[in-house]
Amino acid sequence: MHGASIIVDALVAVGTLLVAAAAIWGDWLRSRLAPAKLTIETHNLIGHPTVFSSADAESGDSGTRAMFFHLKVLNRRPWTAAKNCRVLLKAMTRRGPDGRFYPVPMSIPTQFVWAPAEITPPLVTIVKENIFDLGFISETEDKFIPRLFWYPHNFQGFVGRDEAVRYHLEIEATNFSSSRYQVFEVAWDGEFDHEPARMEPHLRITEIKGL
Repeated sequence: MHGASIIVDALVAVGTLLVAAAAIWGDWLRSRLAPAKLTIETHNLIGHPTVFSSADAESGDSGTRAMFFHLKVLNRRPWTAAKNCRVLLKAMTRRGPDGRFYPVPMSIPTQFVWAPAEITPPLVTIVKENIFDLGFISETEDKFIPRLFWYPHNFQGFVGRDEAVRYHLEIEATNFSSSRYQVFEVAWDGEFDHEPARMEPHLRITEIKGL
């Protein structure tokens, strides 16, 4: 009987230690045994209409109409949150006159903007998914503009009339390391419409796999 009591006490002690270890090292263990598994998925390919507010609103100017396009980062292991996550533009290729795509010079990578941009910080924790702005077109611009936190002075990643650019994206997080880029092509024929269904044929966003 005395021996059985010792065994029970030992098991209780071991259990207490395991609970304490899980409380202290649980996140670290999960990040090693089952790290976050992140991927970029399509979210809104036909466009989301909005209006840029005008500084001259009192004069009756209602602002500039624009169409935003979004992608999202999906965490396929939601039990392990991805911390300090961001999406980087690491490379670009542009369609040439022969239909092939050629590298576009980039000085350094730059980061996409999480949505909504007004309230979302540059680095986020992703449990299930987070949406980011791929880019937008406004009625006063003649190009698709990728939505980045900043643009190098020689940035060549805009998409003009009858052009196509492929954006090579990479996810970074504290407990996630991407093994490859994901590539999304934006092709535009130069037409703008503030109605998503009518805009869809004019701007196409396609994930290019196998690169």
